[in-house]
Amino acid sequence: MDPFTPLLAIADTPDPTDRARALTAALDRMRDIQARLRQARQDAVLQMRTGGMSHADVAAALGVTRSRAQQIALGQTHTRRKDLDVSDD
Repeated sequence: MDPFTPLLAIADTPDPTDRARALTAALDRMRDIQARLRQARQDAVLQMRTGGMSHADVAAALGVTRSRAQQIALGQTHTRRKDLDVSDD
């Protein structure tokens, strides 16, 4: 089973107050989860490198570019998010 299926099911919670609370909690927790997953991925890539793989080998195994494999090894995040001006109307 996809590990995200139960999380996505929160969006279908019938009561809007319960749904909003649950989604807020999930989104808050996602920050921590993303940080932990990024660290675990970096550790794995570093193990791959110390095991003899080049950045090009790592890139091919992960389906990313060589430069992205290097960024992951260095712990550099890669985001495409833009700053949004969100007002509380």
